[in-house]
Amino acid sequence: MKGFRVQTGKIKYLPRSILVVLLLSNLGACGFYLAGGSSLPPQLVSIQLLSDNLDSSQRALLNQQLTQAGADLKDNLSAGVVLLSVSIENLPERNLVDSAGSGKTIIRLFRQLSYSMTTATGEQLEGQKTILRQLDVELDSNDLAGLEYEKQSARVLLDQALIRQLIFQLKHFQN
Repeated sequence: MKGFRVQTGKIKYLPRSILVVLLLSNLGACGFYLAGGSSLPPQLVSIQLLSDNLDSSQRALLNQQLTQAGADLKDNLSAGVVLLSVSIENLPERNLVDSAGSGKTIIRLFRQLSYSMTTATGEQLEGQKTILRQLDVELDSNDLAGLEYEKQSARVLLDQALIRQLIFQLKHFQN
C-alpha cells in the first residue's frame, strides 16, 4: 500500500509517558512533598511576634519568613493567637588562625537564636529553645575598613540561617 505509513516512533513513547504521569500524580499519596512546600501547623497560623532585641533587618526577615510559611502576624493579643518570643544574641568570637606575615586572620563567629511559644491564655506551648550557628570568616588585617564589613556580612548570613532553622522547627511543631 502506497501512501499508508504507520508512525511507530510516537506510539512507542506513549506507555512510558502514561507511566510517568501516573507516578507523578501518586507522589502526594505516599507523603512526598517538596522541601519548601509545607506550611505552619494550624495552631501556629496566628502569631504575635515578641522580639525586643532584634534590629529592624532581623525583624523584617523574620516577619517575611513567617508570612511565607503561612503565618498571619497579629499586632495585638486575642483568642487563638500564639505569642512567639524570639531573641538573637551575639556570642564572643574566637580567633582560630592569626598569620602576622600575610595579614590574614580566621575568626569563628557565633550567633544564637532563642525562642519560646505561649498561647493567649498563658499556656506554654514550647519552652525556651536555643539554636546556635557558627561561621568561620577569613579577614585581611591589612584592610581595616573591610574588617567590620566582613564581620557584618557574616552576621547577616548567620541571622538568615538561624531564622530558616526557626521556621523549619515551627513547621514541624507537634503539640
